[in-house]
Amino acid sequence: MNLSTVSSIEEIKNFCKKNLNDYSPFIDYEFYKRLETSKCTSLETGWVPEHIVIKKQNKLAGVIPNYRKFNSNGEYVFDHIFVNAYNQLGLQYFPKYLSATPFTPVKRKNFFYSDRKIDLNTLSQSIVEFLLQKKIPSFHINFIGKEISNKLKENGFLQRLGIQYYWYNNSYKTFDCFLSSLKRKKRKNIIKEREFLEKQKISFHVKQSSEITPEDINYFYQCYSNTIKKKWSVHYLNIEFFNELLKSDYKKKMVLIQAYDKSKFLGCSLHFKSKNTFYGRYWGSLYEIPYLHFELCYYQAIEFAIKNELHKVEAGAQGEHKIARGYLPELTYSNHWFKNDELEIAIKSYLEDEGKKIIENIEFLKTFSPFKN
Repeated sequence: MNLSTVSSIEEIKNFCKKNLNDYSPFIDYEFYKRLETSKCTSLETGWVPEHIVIKKQNKLAGVIPNYRKFNSNGEYVFDHIFVNAYNQLGLQYFPKYLSATPFTPVKRKNFFYSDRKIDLNTLSQSIVEFLLQKKIPSFHINFIGKEISNKLKENGFLQRLGIQYYWYNNSYKTFDCFLSSLKRKKRKNIIKEREFLEKQKISFHVKQSSEITPEDINYFYQCYSNTIKKKWSVHYLNIEFFNELLKSDYKKKMVLIQAYDKSKFLGCSLHFKSKNTFYGRYWGSLYEIPYLHFELCYYQAIEFAIKNELHKVEAGAQGEHKIARGYLPELTYSNHWFKNDELEIAIKSYLEDEGKKIIENIEFLKTFSPFKN
């Protein structure tokens, strides 16, 4: 097995079009390509594409979507404590390698994609040898499935746990059926929030795929930018990226939910769909309206999932407030390799303690479930 890198997904276009797929809709050739052509993943943003190519008998056998990172921006497995530890010892932390979906904390089943069976033990060993050869201080594989994460852990890649919140469709026929599964107080609160917007005469419009126009994207980006500025956050994605997605076949996975007060545009949320799951990713508004965020990002997503018989809604990172709205906590898994043996021992101890606290916290959070027993 031989590993090397390519600086653009375009260099392995045909292979990726056929084999780059996962239950996550973001593991897609078009998604990665548009990130590159729009310059969202570039030296300027600190996300330099260095996709790892796996060859067997000199034939392309697999790919690991990967980036050489010069900062920790746009990640959702926060490694600032690792950076500080390296800095205190006068060691170089950057550039690091990161295999993740850029700028979005989305789970995927795997981290490498192939057209044949690849032994993970052999691949893990080859990755470490490759990292040492390239003099990469650390390698991070974010948001992967539990099974493959455990196997990586067995091969010396430290495991880190996290928490995200998901809503599951328990064969609901309508939103009211979902409400009827909730405890009385939680049900009344959701009804109150939705009735407030209804009394304001705010309506919601769902557009999918080719129904979404460039004008819609312009409105969306105004909202997205406005909300980012209010949060003192960073524009990781530019409007060119969204426009390029819309021009590609990837638009089939896009769902835009818009809010209007009669003909006055208020805000919107951009979602993506896979075969079984609805993903809430980006949202924004032009006005401060109570409960609009909950409606656009959570309740409308649930409505869409029920109507389209989707099994699950992933509504992004963080947010214990999601629990009261039917989104329950689950563990996420990431894995990490560090070149420095002494620091790796210390980091391993830290991650084990952190993991125990996260598991305890999830059990505690579950006691706040809004569902009837």
